[in-house]
Amino acid sequence: MAMTPEEYKAMSIKEFTEAAKVYDSGHSGIYEMCKDDYPPILEELEKESFTDVLDCGCGTGPMIELLHKKYPEKHYTGLDLTPEMIRMAKAKNLSHTEFVVGDCEHLPFAEESFDAVICSNSFHHYPNPQDFFNSVYRVLRKGGRLILRDYTSSDTMVWLMNHIEMPLAHLCGHGDVKIYTKTEYDTMIRKSGLTLITLEAQKKMRLHLVARK
Repeated sequence: MAMTPEEYKAMSIKEFTEAAKVYDSGHSGIYEMCKDDYPPILEELEKESFTDVLDCGCGTGPMIELLHKKYPEKHYTGLDLTPEMIRMAKAKNLSHTEFVVGDCEHLPFAEESFDAVICSNSFHHYPNPQDFFNSVYRVLRKGGRLILRDYTSSDTMVWLMNHIEMPLAHLCGHGDVKIYTKTEYDTMIRKSGLTLITLEAQKKMRLHLVARK
């Protein structure tokens, strides 16, 4: 039986409350893979000027730390559903940076607040993915960009991941919801009003998506 969005989110909070203990240790198991996505996000972000960046599903803030080290004068906001992740992120005391507990499907920010929204390895935890894209459209400034990296693959592989890997992940206490095909991403982006710039399936089943308001 399918779980409700609330059940998925509760599972994710439970999973990442535990993960927070080891997230920055260099020994965080499966979460270590997430770090591979930080350089491509940084490279994409640097293609244009930016001032205000929102990191959706920021965890303990490692991506913002990386950005802050290189551009300490910019303004950063990190949003995560798990209070323990945000508590640890705030403890880093980064200047010009705010960490907020909140839901990426309903971004708790004013319209046109950000030049860029980044999202790394968090999207497959969202039960209502269209709400996320719609919300991103609302908080981006005109010309602003969404840079998203997550999982994707061929239609067959995505089907297998959703029907075999996902149920196993749930048994292990992971709050993953669904992996999407490139076609599904394309449809959701169009519905939100964003304009797709890049939609690539890369090696290691990675998706690299860039869209503009």
